[in-house]
Amino acid sequence: MSSLALSNLARLTLAMSLAVLFVGLVRTPLRRVVGARAAYWVWLAVPISATVLWLPYSAMPRAGGLTVVPGPLARLWSDLLAALSLAHQPAGLAVGAILVWAAGGIAMLALSIHRQREFVRSLGRLALHPDGTWRSAAAQEPMLVGALPPRIVLPLDFDLRYSPEERDLVLAHELAHVRRGDPLANALSAACLCAFWFNPLMYWAASSLRFDQDLACDASVIVSAGAPARRRYVAALVKTQIPRSSWMTAELACHWRSAHPLTRRIALLNQPLTGRKRHVLGILLVSSLAVSAAFATDVLLPPGSPSLAQHASGAAHATKVCPLTLRRLAAQRAHLGH
Repeated sequence: MSSLALSNLARLTLAMSLAVLFVGLVRTPLRRVVGARAAYWVWLAVPISATVLWLPYSAMPRAGGLTVVPGPLARLWSDLLAALSLAHQPAGLAVGAILVWAAGGIAMLALSIHRQREFVRSLGRLALHPDGTWRSAAAQEPMLVGALPPRIVLPLDFDLRYSPEERDLVLAHELAHVRRGDPLANALSAACLCAFWFNPLMYWAASSLRFDQDLACDASVIVSAGAPARRRYVAALVKTQIPRSSWMTAELACHWRSAHPLTRRIALLNQPLTGRKRHVLGILLVSSLAVSAAFATDVLLPPGSPSLAQHASGAAHATKVCPLTLRRLAAQRAHLGH
């Protein structure tokens, strides 16, 4: 059982890693073609690639297997897949690996909870404002805190630091995060980091996901406010930047401050806006691409391996069938005895 769990963990890790690599390759070109709002949907490839492994389709035998690339690279890929086929490893080794994985996940979860609590505690006492936002004397930037439900937290000098037009744009950015479900996406991202704490790609994915979230919200605000609002939006961004040494971040928070070089984010703001028709077509294109990539990652895995769903259903089927089989055998023996 432990060997089977370790094998499933290896397959799940490989599938999600391939999906993350795919997203890393296409996210920038897609942003140029369909815009930042639609390109953000390509991240669906990562959770879908994990879901595909639970489908019975994942265990269907593939005639002759799949040749990814010819020559030495194909053999190297086959050797990698063979190394990740851990179902027949010694039970003691499998149990030890599962315990190490569980210990790392628990430690990562405890660290995430501690960071979140310390971050919320660092904001001090929050005062509810008549407009539904929360004000904090310790907050140095506008932000969205928490997931269920998220709260918009603003610094006390928010009304003084930003002009009325800039304040509207800042609040529109935070509300765009709420409408798009970004706090829940960040919570799912934090859960993935706890489960796959050993995979460096997941840390890059979490950071890049947040950046793409901000770009998508930037584009949403500019589309709603109109292209002339770009200058005021950039001015609000510049006012929000402070030295990185004073940063204190948390997994369940959407920070308005740029996590990447400010010049890069401003440059992306200057790209042409996508119209509604192009945006809708872009979402359909990117979503289809994400689903196709998720199924493609399953095809690249070792052919004929039992899927996670079949392991679960197989165990339940065995529990139900075995007693019936025993009764039939007993009846046959009684008949032969007569």
